[in-house]
Amino acid sequence: MQIRFTEIPPQGLTLELTDQSWFPDHELGRHGVARATVALSREGERVVCAGRLEVTVSLSCDRCLEAYRYPLAAEFRLRLELSAPDNLPPAVAREHSCSREEMDTVFLAEELVDLGDLLSQQLYLNLPAKSLCRAECRGLCPRCGADLNQGDCGCATKGENSPFAALRVLKKT
Repeated sequence: MQIRFTEIPPQGLTLELTDQSWFPDHELGRHGVARATVALSREGERVVCAGRLEVTVSLSCDRCLEAYRYPLAAEFRLRLELSAPDNLPPAVAREHSCSREEMDTVFLAEELVDLGDLLSQQLYLNLPAKSLCRAECRGLCPRCGADLNQGDCGCATKGENSPFAALRVLKKT
């Protein structure tokens, strides 16, 4: 869904998005419906986009490789504004130091808000950096590959082949 800056009334615009076309189904599994609420308001030449995103996605655990459901609920607030004009000198156009306020600013080529693109970005930004099915996940055995969450595999746990095994003799009590 795309909205032009000029289509946003002075009192703002609040949308409940039920269209699921923005969700990247080809990259992430989704369970149920993705819910999104977006409020757009004008601040001079800028548009402020604030909203909430709720969806349950399928992820793969980084330790045991099992698929699990991850409920994602995220709130966001972004400023949208036009990027600098093309007639700036090349040195100015290439180098720009962002202020703290600009870190939440999305620069657009035209006065058009693409809500699908913004929601997709917020989805990816709010996925966990380390994907774990549960905090106490034991992962896979480094020798045989057995899932240690199902029980011990019976492999010897001595670190005889460890490059750090020689350091054990240096330990003093």
